[in-house]
Amino acid sequence: MTGLPVPRIYLMSGFLLLLCLIMSLLCQAQIGFQVSPAKLYFTQKGSAEQTVRLHVTNTMNERLVLQASCTDWRRDSVGTKTYYPAGSLKTTCCAVFKFTPSVIELGPGEERDVLVTLLANQQSGLSIIRNGMLFLTQSNEQEVARLKGNSQFIIKVQMGVHLYVLPAENSQSDIAITSMDVAKSGEQYQIKVQVHNQGSTLLESRLRLEYLNLETMEEVKPEAVPVNTMPADMFKVTANVPSKLLPGKYLIIAILDSGPSQALKVAELEAVLK
Repeated sequence: MTGLPVPRIYLMSGFLLLLCLIMSLLCQAQIGFQVSPAKLYFTQKGSAEQTVRLHVTNTMNERLVLQASCTDWRRDSVGTKTYYPAGSLKTTCCAVFKFTPSVIELGPGEERDVLVTLLANQQSGLSIIRNGMLFLTQSNEQEVARLKGNSQFIIKVQMGVHLYVLPAENSQSDIAITSMDVAKSGEQYQIKVQVHNQGSTLLESRLRLEYLNLETMEEVKPEAVPVNTMPADMFKVTANVPSKLLPGKYLIIAILDSGPSQALKVAELEAVLK
């Protein structure tokens, strides 16, 4: 992806990216730090600076040095985050933030706060939501590798925190399910539900899929999946059909829940699963 180092291995834990510069066939990774919270929200109001604290903890037994940077991002047609250099997208917010300190040094087990500040006179009254990703990237990975005696490989850890700048006025919320279909990947059936954020506000939703066997009337309700959208986002959410479903004709119901202020969005599809 543009603007970020490669090669990369993804571990699904928040927005953790584990980057392994592999000089061996084995790469045994240990997460080196924790960051809280995972998302920061700012509202455009007046011209004063707004500052929030980001808490960082070094969970290693070695010194850790992190570099703060900001990157633009948006979701592609299948909902995967795609990254771009800061300032590339019209929704970028990277230029209106500063991070103090921008280089964070932590001793073994040490905790400290990073100040994330929305700059004064940078709130321009825009009516659109702006976003970015604050990355904290380890910069002393070679030092840590030497201390651990790992001459075969170097592990570099990077963690991302969402940044959002929201308009001060109330924004219109409107999201829809625009299509739904069944596909097959190898032996695995998949449900693909296309969602479209047609409003002007950020929505954090959950998509539930329910399967009703029309012959036995047995229902299966897997866990809901999170679906987070920016205004104008339109992408397909893909979910595997539960393997425990027996072959037969099913009514498949998709329910998109965006919170108490939004009506549930529902779509149905009949399909024969063999």
